Amino acid sequence: MTAQEYQIKYLDFSGPANLLLELVRKRKVDIYQIKLSVIISDFVNYIKSKRDELLNTLSGFLYTACILLEIKSSSIIPSQSRIVEDETDVIDKSILLEREKQYKIYKKISNYFEKLVDTEKLYYVRESPVEKDFIDLLPDFLDKLNVGHINYLASMLLKKTDLVIDLYNIYLNNSTTTIADEINRVRQILADESEITFKKLSEKYELLIDKIICFLSILELYKREEIDIVQFENFGNIIIKRIAKK
Repeated sequence: MTAQEYQIKYLDFSGPANLLLELVRKRKVDIYQIKLSVIISDFVNYIKSKRDELLNTLSGFLYTACILLEIKSSSIIPSQSRIVEDETDVIDKSILLEREKQYKIYKKISNYFEKLVDTEKLYYVRESPVEKDFIDLLPDFLDKLNVGHINYLASMLLKKTDLVIDLYNIYLNNSTTTIADEINRVRQILADESEITFKKLSEKYELLIDKIICFLSILELYKREEIDIVQFENFGNIIIKRIAKK
């Protein structure tokens, strides 16, 4: 839920907070007739009952409420002279417009990142290991693990037949490449690029046997000292790097 979906119901008005702000700014709703304390109190009760709501629901309403408070306070507090009042009014309007512009920009950005997170297209990967100074700060995931837990997990894994790899069926599939062909292909790729991941290198293949052959070709090149293989963490990306010729 976004800030616009929260509906304010006060007197004859019913709608989102930003609509109320727009009506006040266009002077279609009298700011003097609005008790902001009631509106804010209702929203606080709403948040208490919806603790799992997104942060932008709260931030969006707070932004709108702050502007309404500023408009109302400026209209209530009398100025020393009409000239000063007019100048202040112009300044306040320009400030409010700038704030509203910035708010819309940040809101669009936050909505964009929210969509990326929801569709699992945004990841933050740490490609380097944890520094020694911070190792002790990591929680001990094995603290409450005992032999009984390990036995239970092992028995559950053994029940999953889909995890068993049938090597016989794998080799029954006719491969579309050979180790020699893969060695030449890797050499050609690394002639143009300094490094490549195994995931990218093998993504063209659908058969598991072809991926295995691709991996064996990498091991052969590593044995010949033509490439270097780097993996920063367990189950992390395997990076194949070109070794400069001496």
